[in-house]
Amino acid sequence: MEGVRILLVRHGETVWNQENRWQGQADVPLSDNGRDQSWRLARRLDAEKQSVQAIYTSDLIRAVDTAMIVGQSLGVEPTIETGWREMNIGTWSGLRTGEVIARHPEEWERLRAGEDLPRGGGETFAHFQGRLIDAARSLVARHPGQQVAVVTHGGAVRAFLLYCRGLAMSEFRKIDKIGNTGLSKVTLSADGSALIHYVNDTSHLDGVALSGETVDA
Repeated sequence: MEGVRILLVRHGETVWNQENRWQGQADVPLSDNGRDQSWRLARRLDAEKQSVQAIYTSDLIRAVDTAMIVGQSLGVEPTIETGWREMNIGTWSGLRTGEVIARHPEEWERLRAGEDLPRGGGETFAHFQGRLIDAARSLVARHPGQQVAVVTHGGAVRAFLLYCRGLAMSEFRKIDKIGNTGLSKVTLSADGSALIHYVNDTSHLDGVALSGETVDA
C-alpha cells in the first residue's frame, strides 16, 4: 500500500492565543486576525495548485472554521475527525502558564521531571499521541498515494511530528513550536515510517507579526 501525503495545518489565531492562555479542548473561536491568517493560507494553497483529495479537521471550532476557509478555496468539503482534537488539559484550560504553575505546582514539577500525568486531570501525553497516530494511520488506508490536508492544533502537530521523528516524550522540546496556520508536510507510509518534508512554513503570512506563540494547546 502506498503512503499518504499529509498537509498538517495549525488553526488560525484565537483571542486566547493572543493572551497566551492554554486552550486544550475549550471551544474558542478564531479571532479576526485568525480568519485573515486562514484566508492567506487558503490563497497560498490555491496559488500553489495544491491538490488535496480530502480535508480532515478537529471538531473544535477554531479548527473547523480554518478548515472551512481552506476547503472553500480548494473546493473540498472538510470532514470532522475527533481524533485530531487538541490534548484535553482539564483544569489548565483558560490559564496562562504562570497560573498553571501557581495553582498546580506539584503536578507541574512531576511533569517536568518526566512523569506522564493527565494534564489538569485531562489526558496523558501517551493517550493524546496515541489517538493522533491512529487518526493518521487511518489516512494511509483511506488515501493511499493521495494528498490530504489535516487542520488541527499546535500541540497535536508537534506530538505527531515527535512520533514521525521516532523521539520519546522527553524530547518534545526538540520539535519546533508551530505558528497559527503554520503548514507542515509529512509522507506517512503503510509500515508506519514517515518522511518530514518541512515544518511550520508560515511564508503565506508575509511577515505579519504573530502573537500567542508561547503555548501550543
